[in-house]
Amino acid sequence: MIGMQIGSLMIPYYGLFIVLGILAGGIAGYIQAKVYYLDINDFITLAGCVGIGAMVGAKLLYLIVSFPQIDFSRVTEPDYFTRLMSGGYIFYGGLLGGLLGALVCSRMFKFDVMTYMKIEVPLIPLVHAFGRIGCLLTGCCYGIPYDGPGAIVYNNSHIAPIGVSLFPVQGVEAFLEICLSLILFLYIYVHDKKHIKSVEIYLVTYAVIRFILEFLRYDDFERKIIDGLSVSQWVSIFLVLGVVICQCRQIRLKVHKKTMQPASAGTPENK
Repeated sequence: MIGMQIGSLMIPYYGLFIVLGILAGGIAGYIQAKVYYLDINDFITLAGCVGIGAMVGAKLLYLIVSFPQIDFSRVTEPDYFTRLMSGGYIFYGGLLGGLLGALVCSRMFKFDVMTYMKIEVPLIPLVHAFGRIGCLLTGCCYGIPYDGPGAIVYNNSHIAPIGVSLFPVQGVEAFLEICLSLILFLYIYVHDKKHIKSVEIYLVTYAVIRFILEFLRYDDFERKIIDGLSVSQWVSIFLVLGVVICQCRQIRLKVHKKTMQPASAGTPENK
């Protein structure tokens, strides 16, 4: 169960669902841009910068985490290098790389990137959900041994244990991501787009979801456990702390501005 066979052509499930996710995200993003009167060219520019940053970040974090296992004596071998670069991406690296890409986009193209991010942030969990469905079908990011409702057994996977009943953690995450995406779409729709915290809500909510679901995963070697927690769990903790610190700083600045405002001089009396 690694791909879809069409004649002599094998289409990997993971790659297929990544493409489907990008298409779904592109369509939803275009609709969001039209509904909220955003410039579609700026949206495409931002999506390109975020996409490039996400790909580089996801691969870079994977290489950092996998550094001890990399056989540098074989890096010059075409087959080994291809396997090393074509497989292995870590979502949090992609998320951080995408945020960096958005920052670079803002500096280079000089438009209000934050407004676009507030409106388009539901696309992230939407696209990610498709990727997790691909993981479920392929067997990567597999769950703990489990024989209850919804358990999945892999008989043809290069990654997951063969013949072992496992918890469908990838499917659960995909479902929660779709729910999060829909909630964010609704939240943006019912609130003033200039005063929403959609990005912050997404970052904190996903971090909590990911932190909990990591306990239901069984691929400890790939995730790298440090002091009892996976790399993704540590990133989740620092991500929540970062959002909280930024929000506290913003509140402090607002309070400071209010206290620094001069008292109203009042209106002059009519003569």
